[in-house]
Amino acid sequence: MKKKLMTCFLAACLLISMAACSGSTKIMKPYTVMTSDKNVSAASMIPADAFRTFAVDIGVVSVDESEEGVNPSAMNDVDAKEIFLAASTNEEILAAKNIYETMPPASITKILTALLTLESGLDLDQEYTLTSDILVSDPDAQLCGFEVGDVVSLRTLLYCTLIYSGNDAANAVASAVSGGDVAAFCRQMNERAAQLGATQTHFMTPNGLDTPDHYSSAYDLYLIFRECIKYDVFMDAVHQSSYTAVFERNGEEISYTYPSTNHYFTEEADPPEGITIVGGKTGTTDNAGTCLILYVEDKNGNGYISLILGSPDKDTLYAGMTKLLLNLNK
Repeated sequence: MKKKLMTCFLAACLLISMAACSGSTKIMKPYTVMTSDKNVSAASMIPADAFRTFAVDIGVVSVDESEEGVNPSAMNDVDAKEIFLAASTNEEILAAKNIYETMPPASITKILTALLTLESGLDLDQEYTLTSDILVSDPDAQLCGFEVGDVVSLRTLLYCTLIYSGNDAANAVASAVSGGDVAAFCRQMNERAAQLGATQTHFMTPNGLDTPDHYSSAYDLYLIFRECIKYDVFMDAVHQSSYTAVFERNGEEISYTYPSTNHYFTEEADPPEGITIVGGKTGTTDNAGTCLILYVEDKNGNGYISLILGSPDKDTLYAGMTKLLLNLNK
């Protein structure tokens, strides 16, 4: 068995070396090197020095541990397909369940749309005339109500994407950043996800509406979200309880106020005492169920990322998230 493990390790190192020499942007995920022994994690098998491109403060558990559940008692009565609770600045994982399973991420997709926007270096106050790229065919999709020809700043579109989860806004952001090539933007999303180690992610849209071959996993979304929270603009947007968008339509100034889709910010749900909900992103579709990723802080100011995917409804989602966050008071 030890000989087999060593062979796997040497093979992994060879692949890493080959990727480095070829200039490839693909990064092998630590958890792609797994064993049948649930007590052996990739983090313990691979020296940190071998992953200078893969931050050493990222928590990793084995596939078997994920399937069996890390700290099951922490997830009592949390009804969801995937559950993840981890410290944001170190390797500590407080709870995990099925975090490597691929499934539709719904509008949590939009965190990567936002990340590419912020990394693009574009002026967020630059105004764009909206094109037919904003049109969404799904009759049940959440929309801000933007129209072709509206003149809107990139900042407004980004905030509407993250706060109200407008699918038309997300499409407009992708169009603005890509110069009108949304398909190219989606390819860039997948390239960036791979660079972050999110190799179980494949996005077909910038908005997250149910589409074949559009998927991610709790662990991948954790990796992407960790990158997003480095940006003050992102944190400001996902912390808002509402947002008033001001833009131009047919030469006239239009103003709409959109509420957050996060029930913790609209006082439809209450976090545990001593826990501060700093910000997050929701997601809901028929295939994904209800989903929520949060950045929270305990009473000592320590940061955590908490994620639930595939809860059956919003009441169950927020009840489950509140129960999960109770673990931070222990």
